[in-house]
Amino acid sequence: MTTFLRAATAQCVLAAAYLMAVASTQVHADDQVWTTKVSGVIAQMRSGLIMVTTSWGTMTIQSDALTEAKTGDEITVWVNENNVVIDAYPKGAARPIHRWVRGNLAYTSGNQEAITLSTPEGTKDFIVKRNRSKFGSFAEGSPITVQLNDKGEIIDVHRRLELELAIAPLPHIDPGFRIKLEGVVADIRSGLVFVQTPGGRYSVTTKTAPHDVTVGDKLTLRVSPDTVVVDHHAKGKEGVHRLITGRLTYASGDKKELKLMTPEGERTFSVQHGETKLSGMKEGTSITIELNEAGDVIEIRNAG
Repeated sequence: MTTFLRAATAQCVLAAAYLMAVASTQVHADDQVWTTKVSGVIAQMRSGLIMVTTSWGTMTIQSDALTEAKTGDEITVWVNENNVVIDAYPKGAARPIHRWVRGNLAYTSGNQEAITLSTPEGTKDFIVKRNRSKFGSFAEGSPITVQLNDKGEIIDVHRRLELELAIAPLPHIDPGFRIKLEGVVADIRSGLVFVQTPGGRYSVTTKTAPHDVTVGDKLTLRVSPDTVVVDHHAKGKEGVHRLITGRLTYASGDKKELKLMTPEGERTFSVQHGETKLSGMKEGTSITIELNEAGDVIEIRNAG
């Protein structure tokens, strides 16, 4: 399949996913958008914890599906966009179908072990199995999407892009898999610029926002599939981005700089976004980086 066809197919799939999200409050998981599949070998087991060696390094996990596993067994691990394990199964075992449920966060217990979600079908209570700390960043009333395992327990959560199609069109999805949203600056405080868009409110730092930005200004945001703003401009002043593919030869300890071997030789780039993804990549990995108009990296993904 050509690169062009892969990109076009991915855009169609992502666009369809957003249409389904607006039409329904509960969908079956197509969590390839949110998770990465990693193979590993169990190196050690003790006190209910399993140490797994993977190509990304060593992970410590817990999984009800691995109660019969033993040291040396091969397993498959799924991690989210923050490289946090959300699921693990013996290699080759069928993974149960997960579900996504959408709604507004109505309640979170003090220890984040349980939440209540308000959906068009009514109020629903859930036990939080994994990624409890994520709920600390959501205020009550926040529109979210939770991922449920086969037992109905929450294993991951994401802020929901809720599109009011009656007043706003489906956002444009560009070749870099960015969702393009138009917004208006609603507030500026504490070093952050808050932008209201049809997909919700987002914040960017004053360091990267236009130097003369004021409340009421119109901005164009580009948001990644994990709802992170990776680029923004004053409306109508967007720059041209570039994609470069090469072999990773170096990444600094803080993941703020990388070196890439390209057909034109080794090149060095400053990383503005994508440090988390870079932390899981070994030197020698073939990757594609997206550069903004300033030449900074705003996205990193495997080139395979």
